[in-house]
Amino acid sequence: MNLYVEDVGTGEPVVLAHAGVTDSRIWDETVPALVDAGYRVIRYDAPGYGRSPVPTSPYSLVDVALEVLDAAAVRDVHWVGLSMGGATGADLAIAAPARVRTLSLVAPGLSGYDWPVYTPPIEDVIGILRRWGPMSFDAQDNVIDEPASRVLLEQKDWFESEVVLELEPPSALDRLGEIVAPTLIVLGDRDEYTITDIGNIYAAGIPGSHLVTLAGADHLLPLRVPGPLNALLLKHFAEPPRSRPS
Repeated sequence: MNLYVEDVGTGEPVVLAHAGVTDSRIWDETVPALVDAGYRVIRYDAPGYGRSPVPTSPYSLVDVALEVLDAAAVRDVHWVGLSMGGATGADLAIAAPARVRTLSLVAPGLSGYDWPVYTPPIEDVIGILRRWGPMSFDAQDNVIDEPASRVLLEQKDWFESEVVLELEPPSALDRLGEIVAPTLIVLGDRDEYTITDIGNIYAAGIPGSHLVTLAGADHLLPLRVPGPLNALLLKHFAEPPRSRPS
């Protein structure tokens, strides 16, 4: 599959997977911090997002992730996923545990989660920003022009596209205990209540996982609290590895 991929730095490989409401620019404050710390950092735009073309055939996000890993010629990686990218990381850690060295789930989604029906429904890109990036509005309810709002609003054409070719992944709900990668879960204190619920499900289901909530962050954590988030990631990567499947 033709994807936009950025691969910089040297050292142990880290993959940064973006949310379903952003593209890979959500990691603009994370990439240099990890590269400066001695890591090789790979980030990509999922099909239809950012600089990746709109898909023309059905695809699985786990298969896309494996394509990225194989194209980069890496056996296993530190996987860092925001929202959709977190769900993909958990699914990958279940489907191909030998490919995930550590798992960092940032404001994660979860395959098989019973999402509520929002009332009223979200009908436009401003409504999407209001739900997932409430910190992007000022006291007069005007959108603040800053990187977090731009990276979401610029997905407008994809949000409004009628292309729906992503294959529904199997539910991970009953398989979280199979995840053997050391797992960090990071939430924002101003995020959607559903994400807090999902974070707690992961924390209860993944053996030995560690949950941290950062203050002053909505769903777009990598651009809201880059310093604290990057520090947590680097600490997590450096912890002694557990034995993993070959």
